[in-house]
Amino acid sequence: MPGIFLFSCRENTVELAAQRRAAGLAMLKEAVPEARKLPSAEERLVYWEQLLNSDPYRGDSVLEARIHYELAGVYYAKNDLDSIKWHLQSAWDLMERQQGYGEIMVLIYSGEGNIATMEQQVHQASYYFNQAARILLADTSLDMTALQKANIFLATAQADAHLYQYDQSRQWNHMAAQVLAPGDPDQARLLFRAYDQLALHYLDGTGSNTDSAWTYIRWMEKLLHGHPQSIDPQFLYDRKSIYYDRTEQPDSALVYNRNVLAICRSDVASGKALFGQYANLFKSYVNMAVTFTRLSRHDSAGFYLDRATAFIKAYEQYLDDTDYILYRKSLIAHLFETGRSRDAYDQFETLVDSYETLSENKYAQAIAEMSTIYALQAKEKSVLQLNEQVFLVESRLRQNRLLLVITTLSALLAIALAVLLYFIQQQRKLKEEKARVQLQKNAIELEQRLLRTQMEPHFIFNTLSALQSYVRLDEKEKALKYLKQFSRLLRSSLELSRESLAPLDEEINTLEYYLSLQQMRYDDAFDYRVSRPESGDTDHLLIPPMLVQPFVENAIIHGMKGTGKKGRIDIALHLLDHSLRVTITDNGPGIQATAGKPAREKKSLSTTISRERLEMLAREKGLKAGVTITDRRDLPGENRGTLVELIIPVQESNV
Repeated sequence: MPGIFLFSCRENTVELAAQRRAAGLAMLKEAVPEARKLPSAEERLVYWEQLLNSDPYRGDSVLEARIHYELAGVYYAKNDLDSIKWHLQSAWDLMERQQGYGEIMVLIYSGEGNIATMEQQVHQASYYFNQAARILLADTSLDMTALQKANIFLATAQADAHLYQYDQSRQWNHMAAQVLAPGDPDQARLLFRAYDQLALHYLDGTGSNTDSAWTYIRWMEKLLHGHPQSIDPQFLYDRKSIYYDRTEQPDSALVYNRNVLAICRSDVASGKALFGQYANLFKSYVNMAVTFTRLSRHDSAGFYLDRATAFIKAYEQYLDDTDYILYRKSLIAHLFETGRSRDAYDQFETLVDSYETLSENKYAQAIAEMSTIYALQAKEKSVLQLNEQVFLVESRLRQNRLLLVITTLSALLAIALAVLLYFIQQQRKLKEEKARVQLQKNAIELEQRLLRTQMEPHFIFNTLSALQSYVRLDEKEKALKYLKQFSRLLRSSLELSRESLAPLDEEINTLEYYLSLQQMRYDDAFDYRVSRPESGDTDHLLIPPMLVQPFVENAIIHGMKGTGKKGRIDIALHLLDHSLRVTITDNGPGIQATAGKPAREKKSLSTTISRERLEMLAREKGLKAGVTITDRRDLPGENRGTLVELIIPVQESNV
């Protein structure tokens, strides 16, 4: 009987502690709106620190973690990054051994995402926001408001868009729109943001569609008319200017560019402008210059370029590499149009350096962030295993106490409990194995993304070299045409290279853009033909991007040497069961003709990376994948040149 009494007391103690914690969480939820009514950040800090050191919150790890999150939010408003990090880390430490409490974990993950966004750590921001959003989707019982859910979905969408994950971004924006009501002013403001991000997706993202973009722009306009006090019109004006620019209506684009410029000037002149508002004013000057250049109003274009130049001298600390690239592209176009080719060439060399610096910085940042994500995943797995061990130990202790009572009543019931424990352990092992397999899959996907990131500088700078020759020879019309086509190709190739899978049709279109540019570069020294798959329905097929282009580039370089005649490149695509066979044929001297010549000083990095990607795809998919290179002299008939055959796994789209 004493054993039963002790067991009963302990159970009551645990139950009372759980009740006190639930009551404390309810009180904290009521305290949040009260704290926000306080007029200053300093008063809110005092309010939360007093709660942290008072009952019933003091000593309870879950309640203290919730208060540390609120303190981090106050410091976020003060833009005090060090204090934000300290309080969020305190919340993490307090929640390490806690199970459940999904709402608090959602808040902590979103807070870490905000920190990563402030530090421009785009990969980490996407990781944290996706973690928060997935917890929301997995547990529909969480007591969170529509505004909280929408804010997390929108932040996740924006982070994914920065990584060119446009399809995922679009899905998160739609989820945010589904939980919001347009009649409420605060919710209408977030719904306006969702429509804004969707419009930008169709204007600048993958699968550009101006008609779809215009639909969301009209919905933005409707929300602005309904809630003019709570919605900032700047984003509507900016999206309209982009739309009219894409649809070749520069006069209309100019009207809305002027509206954006007026708002940006007012923000900076107020003396309370945030970091990003200074950069917005600089971009407005550049956009005005671009529009006036297209309208052939060169004096006005020069005026706004001078304003942008003066801005750089005064507020350099507010600009990043992408802002400088936008400025130099606009300046180069203006110099070309006004006949100053020498100055344009000088600026072009600076632009090339800027692209190189930006690519190197992004590559280094991606490696650093992915290493951090690996560490985070390892830490989370370690914490999960520790929680499981603690839970298992506590379960065993409870079972042992229970067995002391049960064994006096029935040996048969003890055997049943032992069998139950065996099945619980087997289930835990299965879960651990599933988590290990998922981590291996994530590692392979991250490794492939790193390899694609290495190919971007090689692709950009090989293509830019042709443009230098046009500038040097003062062939203005060819240079402008080439620059326009190259800009389209660059945007398309960068978008595809950031995706894990890309539509087959878009990959073929990008390949044709590349061949067209190279044909211009070599003064029509070769002809080409791209034979699409015989099955016309290829919209639903997805392949890893940027795999074929390096081998086509080698065919262009080697297929025109020593032939004495015009080059010829044929590319044929054939669909197999679960793969795509790509054959690349040229009429060059072939492999045997170059066998005795000295090796090139610089090995082709892009083809080496493509081989490695194919090897990883074969391991990941469990399908045949690889590359074969054959001298056509070894084939029947009188042939010259080289034959390259690629086998690439194909996946069907779920959309």
